[in-house]
Amino acid sequence: MLFCKFKGSSECSPPLATRALLFRQQQEAEVTGANRAYHCHSYSQAYENRQREQHQARRKLCVASVICTFFMIAEITGKYVCGHIAGSLAVLSDAAHILVDLTGFLISLLSLCLTSKPPTKQCTFGWHRAEILGALMSMIIVWMVTGVLIYLACMRLLHPDYDIDATVMLITSACAVLTNILLSLILHQTGPGHSHGAQALSNASLQAAFVHAIGDLFQSISVLISALIIFFKPQYKIADPICTFVFSIFVLATTITILRDILTILMEGTSKGFAYDAVKARILTVEKVESVHDLHVWALTMNQTALSAHIATADSTDSQKILRDVTQALFEQYSFHSITIQIESGQDQKPDCVFCQEPRD
Repeated sequence: MLFCKFKGSSECSPPLATRALLFRQQQEAEVTGANRAYHCHSYSQAYENRQREQHQARRKLCVASVICTFFMIAEITGKYVCGHIAGSLAVLSDAAHILVDLTGFLISLLSLCLTSKPPTKQCTFGWHRAEILGALMSMIIVWMVTGVLIYLACMRLLHPDYDIDATVMLITSACAVLTNILLSLILHQTGPGHSHGAQALSNASLQAAFVHAIGDLFQSISVLISALIIFFKPQYKIADPICTFVFSIFVLATTITILRDILTILMEGTSKGFAYDAVKARILTVEKVESVHDLHVWALTMNQTALSAHIATADSTDSQKILRDVTQALFEQYSFHSITIQIESGQDQKPDCVFCQEPRD
């Protein structure tokens, strides 16, 4: 030890073979650390949001189903209590839509159970689209029931020989208003703070249920208004089928937005909050990225968006670092479900390639 101390550091250094081994071990440790940080599924925010969203959706739908069942039994305990005695088509309409809501809630719960199933070799993305199919089925049921109610309202306008018990109608509609307010509050979705891809807690099944509840709320209010009119002016019983018409138009209007979202997802469209040009611009900000082509951004559900892209770089020798940087940049700004990037050399690009062309607006 004394010899080394006086001879200087050059003579105290370990042998060349030992230094090479230490250097190699250091490099391996750095690579291992980099790989651990880069692992393709290290960014679990989207998955965690999805798990939290599904748990909240199940809980809210279960509570709403219990309330809906209780009120439906109280309202149509036999149509003799609220239907034949009251004689109101609007009351029957409200009871029918509560039954439809309950059916929709159960369909939504079933679809959420299916989405929890793991991927298979046949369904490699999993069963996430079951949520969308369940919401679509729920919307179809709403349109079918609305069509039947419009037909019944037309028959009442053509054959106005019916009686209405305004008192029963008034009590029933007031209870329906309170119930639908409660259902709307329960089913209302509250997302996280402002961020790109903030729809991480948006659930198609829950959104469909909320649309039903809001539609029924306005319908119940309109029934309550018609009940007040008939209670004070019995000769204006035509307000009952007119109320049904107004509600039918409104409920169809409320389904347009969610129906458009459902069709966008089924057509592999881009989700809200994921603008194509903005995503591409974000990728191009990464160092050494020359161009982006064959970029695809599509939605599996309302809160699960996937991305794939080909990236041309000037330095293909550093492709792993570029891949890490692009992936990190995208996950920092967007809540993607999965990202697949293919790194290519800028020299291999073909400007006339059909598949590499920029999509139209």
